[in-house]
Amino acid sequence: MEADVPQVADLVWKVLHEREGASPSNLRSYFRELFLENPWHEEGIVSRVAEDNQGKIVAFFGTIARRMTFQGKTIRFAFGSNFVVDPESRATMAAIQLLRAFMKGPQDVSITDSANENSRQMLRSLGFTVVPVYSLLWARPLRPSFYALHGVARLKKSKLARTVSAIAKPFSALADAVIVRMPLSPFRQFEHDTIGEELDLDTHLQALAKLPKNWLLPEYDRASLKWVVDFVVRNKSLGEEVRKVVVRDKDRKVLGWYMYYVDRGEVGEVLQVGAETASMAKVLDHLFHDAWKRGMIGLHGRLEPQFMEDLTLKSCFFLRNGSWTLVHSSKPELLALVQSGTAFFSRIDGEWGLRPPRVFAAGVSA
Repeated sequence: MEADVPQVADLVWKVLHEREGASPSNLRSYFRELFLENPWHEEGIVSRVAEDNQGKIVAFFGTIARRMTFQGKTIRFAFGSNFVVDPESRATMAAIQLLRAFMKGPQDVSITDSANENSRQMLRSLGFTVVPVYSLLWARPLRPSFYALHGVARLKKSKLARTVSAIAKPFSALADAVIVRMPLSPFRQFEHDTIGEELDLDTHLQALAKLPKNWLLPEYDRASLKWVVDFVVRNKSLGEEVRKVVVRDKDRKVLGWYMYYVDRGEVGEVLQVGAETASMAKVLDHLFHDAWKRGMIGLHGRLEPQFMEDLTLKSCFFLRNGSWTLVHSSKPELLALVQSGTAFFSRIDGEWGLRPPRVFAAGVSA
């Protein structure tokens, strides 16, 4: 409900961001837009709160309805966000009650793609199952030496690690300059014979419609696709710019498309990459070269099982880092469908890509 938004935002500000006082106005706007104004309303698939005896909200579980299609049949999904519980109320059953209410909704499939380790354990105890294939990331170094330093710095957040990283940067720059130009290097960068153009809404919608019908596919119309793309572009949750590109061959035929966060000198997060299977290799080549030209040191994206062979051949590797994907359904055939990896399930098709802005109006980093 609209009246709950301020309290929900304040709870998230306190618990997840560890800040005191009232939440910033754009965090409240974020929750209002995401949970009350999104274009996928389904009767009975709603976000829920738990209140204490004084009417104070002590727990929140956000839910977004989505639809996917399989061989012409519509399947209703309900994506549940990580729940938030006031630390003073964690001894209560608030979280369990919200999760059970979520699972009893009218959706065909209950799913989350952003569960942390604590959430994973709780969801499994309630009957959810982990979907390993959609809990994996693919990773592609673009500047391998800098990418390695970035990984070390994240693992070893010590003064020594930062010092070693600073000393090694000039040598890494030299090494990467050589690696990306060596003819036999798996990380070689060069111009390809494909054409990249700004991905407009209609082309994006048409490209999605050409994906194989024997996949589990997200269901979009023009309004819903525009909403989700505008939402991630505006929020800048994982980068300063979202790059959107349609890839064409020399005869102007659409081969595929991609969207990723640009953040120079960092590892970029790919929101969506798609193509007809035969064209994926060329689309990946264009994506990697495009990101390299913009100063990225690497790219990460959610694994799409249909494209795993092409990703492997393009020197990507696979890892699990951070979020888990879990699913629940009373229909075994739908569970099997998701578990089989037949879904085209990018980061804008679930909740992962709908994260809050990195910087709020109060000037505090999220």
